[in-house]
Amino acid sequence: MKQRTRYGLWPLIAGFSVLLSGCTLEVLNPGAILDEDLNTADLMPIVVAGASAELNDVMDGYAFTGGRLTDDLSGTGSYFGTGQYRLGRFTRDDSEGFWEQTHEAAWAAGEAWARLQIVLESAAATNPDAARLWYLMGTAHQRLGENFCDVVYDKGPLQPRTASFDSAVIAFNQAKAIGAAANAATYITAGWGGLAQAYVGLGDWGSAVAAAANVPTSYSIEAHYHQGANSNQVYNETWGRAEVGVWATPVQRQYNTSVDANYVSTGDPRVPYTMCGMWTDTNRPPDVTLGTQTTTVCVGKGSGAHQGAGGLTAHYRQNKYDERGSDVPTITGTEMRLIEAENAVRSGDQATFITKVNDVRAHYGADPLSADDLLAVANGAGALNWDNCATWAADCDVNKIDDMWSIMDRERYMTLWIEGRRLWDLWRWNHPFLDGGTLIGPGEPRRASCMPIPEIECTLNENIANTSVCTQG
Repeated sequence: MKQRTRYGLWPLIAGFSVLLSGCTLEVLNPGAILDEDLNTADLMPIVVAGASAELNDVMDGYAFTGGRLTDDLSGTGSYFGTGQYRLGRFTRDDSEGFWEQTHEAAWAAGEAWARLQIVLESAAATNPDAARLWYLMGTAHQRLGENFCDVVYDKGPLQPRTASFDSAVIAFNQAKAIGAAANAATYITAGWGGLAQAYVGLGDWGSAVAAAANVPTSYSIEAHYHQGANSNQVYNETWGRAEVGVWATPVQRQYNTSVDANYVSTGDPRVPYTMCGMWTDTNRPPDVTLGTQTTTVCVGKGSGAHQGAGGLTAHYRQNKYDERGSDVPTITGTEMRLIEAENAVRSGDQATFITKVNDVRAHYGADPLSADDLLAVANGAGALNWDNCATWAADCDVNKIDDMWSIMDRERYMTLWIEGRRLWDLWRWNHPFLDGGTLIGPGEPRRASCMPIPEIECTLNENIANTSVCTQG
């Protein structure tokens, strides 16, 4: 991780000179903003907002890149990285931005908490902004553990990803405790939900379920985006461009295949999309010489409107994030119900499993489990599966729904779709999609299931420079 100079959240502002059209324009700063100038109660909300922005900077990146690296989205664009991720390749160089930004998000929240204590003294422990900071810190640690194969803190030794979950537990407990003292219900609940996520990471299912029970199904807290510069990356690359799409994903193949006359999905509301274009042949074309035809519904939207930017597919545009300012959920009550459902799969409790899954489906306005689903539940836990579908037919069952695990996979997939959580599920379940699974074209025999520690950490950290994570690959 790169070193941060500990002078505060913003650099000092100094005077400067600008040479313009042969004339020297000297602009003098009437008063440089020093670190201690930030130490006023009135500025604390701004300091906290800055820490929040650090986390927001990376959350949609996990959704966008995680979508391309998994089966959430098909990489249909022309970016070099998209082609590599589509194949299941992810290198140390690819990791760098995520590594630095996630560490920085945790660091910024910690720095803001230290400043809050200086300014507010004992009152910091009863301030809702403090609870928010600990939620932000916990979420940063949680995402680090969910996405990276190993972790390192402060140029220290290599640690398993569970170290991040341990840190998340500490942070979320603080969010919960300070939230209670500040009467900030949002962060009390965020603390419980974050604890449930972290305990899943630690394999402590009893604690995970106990924490999840404190989060109502209707609860949601999000990373926020705006119509301006800080906009949702998934939206930008599916509406502003056609870099990724839904074509050939489980959403299009199996989970939400029904569309109306306007080419808009009419099935499960959790995975909405629009068919901006169609192949002239309903099957996957054998080569790129077969073009697409527009459906006219997305004219002016995306690169070519109807075709993926790389020319490999028709453009099936996701509609979950349909604005530049669409927020990305971080903790939801529906995920809590799915944690309870997954625990039920593990214990063979079919009745609880059905109840929890139907609670989630009802929240989004989806029908309860079908008669066929209930027959699958009656088959017991079973095992995960993923069919590579050699025919590439649109109705190919990539996940044959024949047991509790297959339904669990489907329900978590659809509920957390494009939220940057799928890579974590693929890894922890050792999902068969990782074994050569692909959406478009051939892939690696074994796909990447987590992000490696980046090259910059290997270069700067002598504690790990000679370990296998830095010397191999």
